[in-house]
Amino acid sequence: MANYQQVIDVIKSGSKFLIASHAHPDGDGIGSTIALGKGLERMGKKVVMFNADKVPYNLQFLPYSNEVVDKLGDAAFDATFMVDCSQRDRISGDVAKAQKNSLGKIVLIDHHLFSAAESDIICVDENAAATGEVVLKLFKLIGTKISPEIATLLFCTFVVDSGSFRYSNTSAGLLRDAADLIEAGASPWAISQALDESNPPATIKLLRLVLETFDMADGIGWVVLSQQMLKEASASVDVAEEFINYPRSIKGIEVAVLFRELKTGKWKISFRSKDRVDVYKIAACFKGGGHAHAAGCTIEGDLASIKAMVLGEVRKHL
Repeated sequence: MANYQQVIDVIKSGSKFLIASHAHPDGDGIGSTIALGKGLERMGKKVVMFNADKVPYNLQFLPYSNEVVDKLGDAAFDATFMVDCSQRDRISGDVAKAQKNSLGKIVLIDHHLFSAAESDIICVDENAAATGEVVLKLFKLIGTKISPEIATLLFCTFVVDSGSFRYSNTSAGLLRDAADLIEAGASPWAISQALDESNPPATIKLLRLVLETFDMADGIGWVVLSQQMLKEASASVDVAEEFINYPRSIKGIEVAVLFRELKTGKWKISFRSKDRVDVYKIAACFKGGGHAHAAGCTIEGDLASIKAMVLGEVRKHL
């Protein structure tokens, strides 16, 4: 499904593009959005970079992050690139509300498995560790020069989605690409410091509340993050991006689950596995998506019922 040539044809034939990723963005979503946008600008294209939510606290160090907008107005585009996201409703905001003809051709650029995609062109490389790796390959095929800023953006996507090059998706190709980005101007130390060592004090307060909910059974470990906890800690949800890794780190736990309250009666469920469980299959049971070792879904209902349903499904896969 990695139709790079079709994407190149769209880029060459158009002049104004919208680039958007999922709401509540992570480093891969934002990094890929801005990197693709700035790469297209280097080709003389007009670009609008969109996200329904503000750039998370720990990603505001990224070059040009202040240029990501949350409103579109009446603009029309030759094509819309959905990066790290296969559905407009996950992007939400003005993109989800926009008339299809104002968005032009919809191009999906991603590395996730998905059950359905709302796009005219699909460029998904399931072997890529991050959507940023797909964007980099696209640039190489086009012959786009990688600036130090674009190198920083793409290197960030690698770090975030490979767990700082620790996860099973860390390939020799990814490391070679990472070396190329360092040579182009990315600083691993500066990026890691910004991502991992620049948290606000509220992070620790929120982590304490979340870890109090920790429980485990049958090779599953889980924690809960509620809206009340966010209020009590005076924290924003973006500081909790890595909280699921705490239960995952415990010996004997094969699958970690984070239940995060989006609003009353609506929960985002994140899954992480170590080796033998394909959590994409679990997420797909609830119309979610992701990868074999990292996936997620959204479910409406009360927490007790959702817990019982989700953990019951996880046990079937252990």
